[in-house]
Amino acid sequence: MGLADAWFALLRTAVAAGARDRVLTLPTAAGPVRLRVASVTFAGGSLLRPGRVRDVQVEATDVEWSGVSVPRVRVHVATVDVRLSGALEPAGVTVTGTLPTPTVQALLDRATTPVLVGLRDGVPVLRWSRAPRAVALEVRPEVAEEGLVLRAAALRTRRRRWPLPARLPPLPGSGLTVPGGFRLEDVEPVADGVAVRLFRA
Repeated sequence: MGLADAWFALLRTAVAAGARDRVLTLPTAAGPVRLRVASVTFAGGSLLRPGRVRDVQVEATDVEWSGVSVPRVRVHVATVDVRLSGALEPAGVTVTGTLPTPTVQALLDRATTPVLVGLRDGVPVLRWSRAPRAVALEVRPEVAEEGLVLRAAALRTRRRRWPLPARLPPLPGSGLTVPGGFRLEDVEPVADGVAVRLFRA
């Protein structure tokens, strides 16, 4: 089961078991996903018998996958076709959530890169772990064909900021692809991390 498909198994499980506010563990090809179902709503139809269900919305909290923790995730599915076989065929899936700053740092640590990530005045900055008080690199997350990339925006010290040319290429190795057939639609630094929006047709 793919990571994206796990969400639709969650829909069926949540509806069938009345699983609101219950902790579920879903097996996926990329490892188990553990989460707490906060709410499942949809406009008419049933996920338990053949037909089409529209405007399906799932909210989950305390999502844990492969050592990554996300406090809250929202999933909106434009339509779900339930086949006679019981298979679910979703269309128009949007996933939104915020990766907390410690989670972003954990992902960087996995890449064995000697970089510390932080926020200064609400802006993400990168520092070299061996000299965390040295000059910081202010970065701007962007959506590109290869996924999420980081583009250098300025050099910063405690007292000064030096803007860098706007046409600098993305930082090497910063491309983060999205699994499960999703594409990254938006990414925005927020006070407690990085907000992302994914979409799958």
